[in-house]
Amino acid sequence: MPFTKVQQQYVKTQLRRHRRSSGTRRIVLDGGKRQAISFYIESGVFGSDIMSPAIYLARFLFENISLFRGKEVLDLGCGPGTHGLLMAKYGAKTVVLSDISRKAVNNAKINIKNHKVKNAEVFCGDLFASLEGKKFDVIVFNHPFFSGEAKGKEKVLKRTMLGGTKLIRRFFEDAKKYLNDDGTIVMPYFHFAGPENDPASHAEKYGFRISKLHKIELKQGLQKGAFTIYEIKALNQRDLQL
Repeated sequence: MPFTKVQQQYVKTQLRRHRRSSGTRRIVLDGGKRQAISFYIESGVFGSDIMSPAIYLARFLFENISLFRGKEVLDLGCGPGTHGLLMAKYGAKTVVLSDISRKAVNNAKINIKNHKVKNAEVFCGDLFASLEGKKFDVIVFNHPFFSGEAKGKEKVLKRTMLGGTKLIRRFFEDAKKYLNDDGTIVMPYFHFAGPENDPASHAEKYGFRISKLHKIELKQGLQKGAFTIYEIKALNQRDLQL
């Protein structure tokens, strides 16, 4: 399915909401509104406080601390560092944050410093390009959902929303090399974007399986509607024999 006019308008709305000044933002993590995480977002960096999948992914991680507690984790495409920061503060052994945007990387470094986090480091690179030799127990990737290509003005910010279809394929092609045995990939998906970049459409082709899925109805933030958070594992020998 091509990148539709309705989807294009959706992305334009998201870009308009991102045209704001730099400042401290906040995501409430629990239903009782007693737990929250605050962080600085530079103007022009992915707004994890207004993008519904990022908000609900943060809540999912907070509610499932056992998924990353005591483990070595990667926040890939980290933006301002929200999810990596959360995991570092709530029990991850070590956290690596990485983004292709230098501005996002600098923003994530600010948040790591502001929160006095000692078990995290930040890299700049395209997918795994700057992470050679590293392996992780958990990889969290809030990837671009829409199949359109990022071009023209605001290209850096558009890349957080528009990934074409090559990006997710490249991710799955390389991910096993960076995932420890029995490791888990966590990927959210907003289904309005269509099937092209849905992890469930690609995982098995590259030797992975959906081990768990968490279906959510988005009700807060810019996106509304069906949303899934996938837990993905590499296929083992037993899976291949079934």
